[in-house]
Amino acid sequence: MPNQLAVVRSLRQDVIGPQHHYLFGEIATMPPEAYDSVTDAMAAILERVAVAVDWRRLLVEASWRHMTLHPDRKETLLRYQSEATGVCGECLAEALLQENVGAPDWEREPNAELRHQAVDWAAVVYNVLQHRRGAIRHEYRTPHRGR
Repeated sequence: MPNQLAVVRSLRQDVIGPQHHYLFGEIATMPPEAYDSVTDAMAAILERVAVAVDWRRLLVEASWRHMTLHPDRKETLLRYQSEATGVCGECLAEALLQENVGAPDWEREPNAELRHQAVDWAAVVYNVLQHRRGAIRHEYRTPHRGR
C-alpha cells in the first residue's frame, strides 16, 4: 500500500540516512540484511501505531474539524457522529497530531503545533537503548481491533 511504504521509507531514512543503491536495485552502502532488518523494524512501528490509534475517535475529530474549517461541508454537521464523509487528508492528519485532551477547539487552534520535527528520534533511541535491559518486563498491550 502506498501509505505504508511512504511511512516505512520515511522512518527508515530517519534511522539509517539515505543509502546508495546500485542501478539494479541492490543496496550498495550497507549489508542488505541490515537494510531489510531496519525496514522490518519500521514496519513494526507502523503496525503498533495503526493498532494504537482510536480510529473511530480520529474520524469524529477529523470530521468535526472539517465541518468547522471548511464551510462547503456544513451540510454534514448532524451526521458526524455516525459517519465521517467528505473528510480531507489535512483534517485527518491534524486530528491525528492534535495533542489536546478532550474535544479540540478547531476554530481557536486549527493546526497542531509541530514541536518535534527537529528531534533526531533515532539517535535518542540509540542513546537510551542501554536502559532497556534494566526495564521491568511488561507485555505490550494492544487494544482490540475493530473497536
